Amino acid sequence: MPGSCSVPRLAEIQRALAASLARRASCPPQRDVAAVDRAARALEAKRRRAAGHLVPTLREALGPWWQARFHEHAATYTPEGMLYRVDDAWALAERETRSPSPALRRAARRDLAMLRRRYLRSRHRGVDRIRERQSLLDVARGWLEAWSRTNGDSAGGGWSLT
Repeated sequence: MPGSCSVPRLAEIQRALAASLARRASCPPQRDVAAVDRAARALEAKRRRAAGHLVPTLREALGPWWQARFHEHAATYTPEGMLYRVDDAWALAERETRSPSPALRRAARRDLAMLRRRYLRSRHRGVDRIRERQSLLDVARGWLEAWSRTNGDSAGGGWSLT
């Protein structure tokens, strides 16, 4: 019977390889472990560079610890969606808002405010979805939300754009 032998299907091989590149599983059998490890490191470095551009204040505040902190983040978080680079940076900044360091919390809040000015993040079916703000109302709402957060005003200064 065709397909009844124990040869793994392409989809299974791809899933195993993707999991090993994301460092969620060990290298699949019959694959070059060193090559997969090099590729995984390169992909993480690419994620780190992209996040660094989106959260520059946090990257600067972390200084020489940026790489190690991002490595911790990458090991526990898998970005999703079409704007996965933004999702990755957003999740890292949100995590750092709970840091014991006031300087890191401040930097993370500042970068989140900048992200909120350009993007919207909403929960849909249990997943955070990110989309770029498109309308003038979206932009105005983002500026108001960012201003409210940075000035400690949860009510938005009495203004509402609903």
